[in-house]
Amino acid sequence: MAVKGSLSEASFTDVLQLLTFSNRAGCLSVTDGRNFGNVFIRDAGIIYANLINRRDRLGDVLVTQKKITQEALEQALTRQKEQKKRLGEVLIEMGVISREDLEHYLRYQIEEVIFQMLTWETGYFSFEPDLLPPVEEFAVFITPQELLLEGARRIGEWKKLEGKLPPFDTVLKQKPLDRPLAFTEDEKKIITLIDGERTIDEIVKVSEFDFFATCRTLYGLFSAGILEKPDVIPVEKGKGSVEEHKNLGYAFFKTEMYDEAEREYRRILEIELENSEANFYLGLIDMKQGSWATAVNYLEKSLARERRANTLNNIGVVYEKLERWPDAVKAYEEAFRIDPKNKKALVNLGRYYFRNDDLDQAKNCFIQALEIDNILYGPYCYLLLTYHKLGDRLRAEAIVNEGRDKFAQGSEFLLNCAVFNETIGRAEEAEKLYRRVIEIAPTNVVGRLKLADFYYREELFGAAREEYERVPEPKRDFGVYYRLGNIYLKQGDKSKALVLWEKAYQLNPQDTVLIKNLEILRSASS
Repeated sequence: MAVKGSLSEASFTDVLQLLTFSNRAGCLSVTDGRNFGNVFIRDAGIIYANLINRRDRLGDVLVTQKKITQEALEQALTRQKEQKKRLGEVLIEMGVISREDLEHYLRYQIEEVIFQMLTWETGYFSFEPDLLPPVEEFAVFITPQELLLEGARRIGEWKKLEGKLPPFDTVLKQKPLDRPLAFTEDEKKIITLIDGERTIDEIVKVSEFDFFATCRTLYGLFSAGILEKPDVIPVEKGKGSVEEHKNLGYAFFKTEMYDEAEREYRRILEIELENSEANFYLGLIDMKQGSWATAVNYLEKSLARERRANTLNNIGVVYEKLERWPDAVKAYEEAFRIDPKNKKALVNLGRYYFRNDDLDQAKNCFIQALEIDNILYGPYCYLLLTYHKLGDRLRAEAIVNEGRDKFAQGSEFLLNCAVFNETIGRAEEAEKLYRRVIEIAPTNVVGRLKLADFYYREELFGAAREEYERVPEPKRDFGVYYRLGNIYLKQGDKSKALVLWEKAYQLNPQDTVLIKNLEILRSASS
């Protein structure tokens, strides 16, 4: 289960310690709104970490530390593509570094990433369990205590600098000098990055030095009066390369920071108007926000450049929302033609056929999907209902038995199991399953209503009333108000029954049974 939150409520240190102390394994993604990093943990330790769009990858670190030359790195990267091996492994085979060197610099790389993330006091974090580093990356093992102790010392140093440096979105330029000054080699390298257009954040990103060293040098130059803010700040364009914006956009999208993700993808479109990936993710962002009409425009633009199965699957969902049913089916069918192993296309087609009562076609799609991946959740949910509708009780029961072992926490599947058990007369088993759904997902309104309706049909009116009244007011429909009115009338509270039936009438003034009941109750109450 993913864990998400705000750094203003739980610090990066606290989150990292909590996850490692509880022996969680997975990827902790963190952003301060400008930068994005990943920390991979396993067995109560840190095994890998990186920052998006920073010069912190292994090759850059080795070049910066003068362990290898840029020429050797480029040669190794070429071999890596050909041999499909990890970069560190290729460098060892080339004889330019030893395995001990590799582990040393990997630790250094991870430490610098963690130290920088410790400075982030605002932003968001997201933990995705069981997500491991990319296969092309080596992993080491570092206990958090090793890093956090040194990190605390560096944070003390950072606090002294933080209040004296301008905000990180400040653009810097060099002041005209009235006399030549003697700069250190490190200062000269930083000064070459200050061009009157780069912000402090961008200077840190492209610097060959680590975050703290770059900030210390900038502070020294700024304090000495060598740097200043430009009189006119350049109008911001689509700064950075398309690849940089893609990386940040995806990182923000992954942690559900959709405004920030949208900003990055729009910057890509300022550089490449018809960029397929940017249009695709802008379409996904609109889908997340329920903006179907704009989502379809972005996804169609993406498809015009590149017809990918994933894009077709998503646009099919949008077409369904817009009730463009034939277009939805065509999109799913094309996705399946492009990628015959595409389980998502099969499930989407199966859902469509199921909703249109083409049960044999639906069944075939779900079975095919399970042949590709036998632990897919969706096909189990729908196959149970499909077999039930087809009257194939034996296969429906087989799906129930298989699925309950695989999806013990799957509320939708368990809800379908409950409905199935109730319809075949297993009331006790149905109640257990309805209650299990509510335990797993207390805010599941459909599960709550199903349980309430079950009690109502079983004439357990006290229990039914409790469950109906736990349904939030905005989620109550005609049936809830009508049945609640019936319950209160049976319990002798005519005035409460009248109020509830009046609410039901507002939702469905054409219901003849309700109209008749209201007339009788009003007459009895007058």
